Amino acid sequence: MSAEEDELPDGLDDLDLGDDLGDVGGDLGDFEAPPVEEDTKGVTRFQMIEYMNQRAWWRQSQCRLSFTGLLWLIFAYLAVMRSNVTRAYEVQEAVVNYVEGIISHPGVSGVRLRTPAESNMPCRCGCRHIGGFPETSCSDDGQTEAFEFLGRLPGNTAERLVAATGGFYPMGAQDMEPMTWRRIHGAQDVLVWLEHGFLPNIWGTVAGRVIRRPGLILNRNLVVGGVRARQRRANLDLESCNLPPSLQGWYTVQCRSAEAASDPFGPLADVNFTLVDQMPVGVRNAFLSTGTGAYDAYFDVERPLRDALETATQLRRNGWLTEAATSLQLEALMLNGESGSFVILSINFEWLNDGGITKTVRSHVFRAVPGQTSVMDFLPEICWLVLILLLLRQELWEVLKMTFRRELRSYLSNFWNVVDWVSIGVGIALAVYSLWIQEYTAVLATAVSQLPRAPLASDIDELAYQGRWSKNIDDAHDIVVMRGYFQLSLFWYSSIITARMLKGSLGQAKLAMIQITLADGFWDVLHFMMIFLVVFNNFAVGGKILFGPELEGWSTYPQCCASAVMMLMGAANFDQLYGVAPISSTIWYWLFILMMMFLMMNLLTVIIVDHFCQTRDCCGDTAGILHDLKLSWKEFLFKLEWRRDQLREGEYKACFLGDPYEGLLEGLMQNAKAGDTMEQAAEKHCLALRLNRKKIEDLSVEAPSADANPGFGIVKNLELRKIACDASTAQFLLDGCENFVASEKSTLHLGVLNQVRSFVSLLKQSKETLDSHCKLMEEGIVEDQEELEQIMTRLEESVQAAFEGFQELASTGIDTLAPPALGQGGEMKQALTDLRQTAMA
Repeated sequence: MSAEEDELPDGLDDLDLGDDLGDVGGDLGDFEAPPVEEDTKGVTRFQMIEYMNQRAWWRQSQCRLSFTGLLWLIFAYLAVMRSNVTRAYEVQEAVVNYVEGIISHPGVSGVRLRTPAESNMPCRCGCRHIGGFPETSCSDDGQTEAFEFLGRLPGNTAERLVAATGGFYPMGAQDMEPMTWRRIHGAQDVLVWLEHGFLPNIWGTVAGRVIRRPGLILNRNLVVGGVRARQRRANLDLESCNLPPSLQGWYTVQCRSAEAASDPFGPLADVNFTLVDQMPVGVRNAFLSTGTGAYDAYFDVERPLRDALETATQLRRNGWLTEAATSLQLEALMLNGESGSFVILSINFEWLNDGGITKTVRSHVFRAVPGQTSVMDFLPEICWLVLILLLLRQELWEVLKMTFRRELRSYLSNFWNVVDWVSIGVGIALAVYSLWIQEYTAVLATAVSQLPRAPLASDIDELAYQGRWSKNIDDAHDIVVMRGYFQLSLFWYSSIITARMLKGSLGQAKLAMIQITLADGFWDVLHFMMIFLVVFNNFAVGGKILFGPELEGWSTYPQCCASAVMMLMGAANFDQLYGVAPISSTIWYWLFILMMMFLMMNLLTVIIVDHFCQTRDCCGDTAGILHDLKLSWKEFLFKLEWRRDQLREGEYKACFLGDPYEGLLEGLMQNAKAGDTMEQAAEKHCLALRLNRKKIEDLSVEAPSADANPGFGIVKNLELRKIACDASTAQFLLDGCENFVASEKSTLHLGVLNQVRSFVSLLKQSKETLDSHCKLMEEGIVEDQEELEQIMTRLEESVQAAFEGFQELASTGIDTLAPPALGQGGEMKQALTDLRQTAMA
């Protein structure tokens, strides 16, 4: 065997297998983690769009609030000054004090309460005297016995006695104390007060002497035509009593029916036509129903007082007011020259079902047609109409634009556009309605001016004359009703203007956030109010049942609701309730406190606070008004500088009419590929884009990227310049937007979602690092595997060569002089044969 055959195969010479296999672990000690991208600096397209949209809303809101504020100021001036609210209150107080201060007595009116023949004339006579004839007929000297004369004097004697006292009755002949407003308790009291107090005061007469001009009240208010007494009656019968038949037979008192009476009554219902013919026409007509179902008595102020007193006396003596009367109204139309106003004096007496009487004094004041007018007097109205027309022009232009863009349906579906059109329509309607009232008032003023004055002609048609000034009273009442609707319309119109104020405040972030809170919580509050009103009504009705029979504040449903609201506000008068029913009131009171105040009111507070917190979390930090004003000032200075630059460059149109941001927002929208949802959100309010952007961000746990949505790409100065602005404008916007989003970035880590996103980002970075490590390990393992395969191949070749050498030795043998070793003759050969077969297999 040669020396080359004795050598081991390659790779097995020094058995250095370890070096050939290499380091399976790889060179991980020198591994560097993949670089982590730093937070991208700058603002995204969506943030820039949001910033510019919010600034545009702020500019629009400034114009809208200024316009609406001016409109509201003019409207408030017209509503206050043209409605004469202060003067109406002053007149009301003066008239009430005047009427309640009237004292009624025959000594005031100077007329008799009874005829001389009907009056007992008590006197005192000296009938016996000790020691001679008494000095006087009624001396009380201890020696004269005085008796009251209880007989009835002849009529002519009574006439002479009354004449001797200057037309007045002697003391005691009238059997009455002075009648005042507070002492009126029945129908006869009303007639006596009317005859001996009210009418003499209207005519300015006291004790038969004229002290002021007839019809002049409080030295300023002149009665037009006269005073009208309008009575409303009901039919009397037993069937109208709300009693079972058994009690009706025992009660035997006629009750007033629900139907108004229209038949003649009193003397006209009797067959004594002689007495009826002797009555004055005015008295006779007072017992006849008018076309409206009322019974009117007229007192002409242009005639002497004796005519009015004669009518009043005849009405009292012939029973004009009976138990069938339901109400009586004393009405007079007055003219106040200093204030240029008409005044309606209305004194109402109403007889209730319980037998009592309610007395009220009301006055209605409305402005008459001014005597001397100029254009300046109507300047507020002109300014107000100009503002309405400007608003109309603006909305018509918006309608034309939306029609041209085929978006009229979206325009009409906008709530605030509807508010604008309602404000325009109601404003124009109020203007037309006001002109109609003024025209109606002018007709009334003309009719008043055509009434004849005292002394009236002897051949004047009395009924026609009374009908004329009575119609003036009715027309004045119609004007009052029209003005009532007008004032109600003014209230609703002020609410509409308030809604426009709310629309203007949508351009300010904090105010918009509060409005969003109210809008989002509206339905929850509405459903809460359903439960609240049910529980509240239960307590109000319970209070009416428990306390209504004895306390006025709980006697009717409106009053018990008002008392419950006062108690809900903390103005509880528990002592009165406790005095009525101690145990029931205590239980009711504490249940009310626990249910309404502690539970319901706190629940309402929780609902509002919860919605506000949700809105605040969604909107994030919002700037206040002062911050927006500061930004507006900076923007104003920048635009001045920009216009100055345009002027220097000769761009006069851009200098005076141009906008440095023109077309920029639309271009950013296109670059951000904002859909219709974003465009519609931009037209809602200043926070709509922010809410929409946050909604998009919240759809994914990972922060959105520019690859998935171009709106989250970083906007650069170059991009803004390519769209539609110069370099200075682009930099100004970028700086402003950086400050705009600074507060949001400073609090970004506080949100739960952002914390999750940070955690996910860390996991993502760790995954990338781990993937890099694994990749390096796989690359190292692949390299070592190739080297190992080469070594194993060489080893296999060496083993194959060794087997072939062993096979050759087995066949040829070994030349040696030494004898074979013990036990290794045939065994060694057999072992080599087996080894060869195994290798070949």
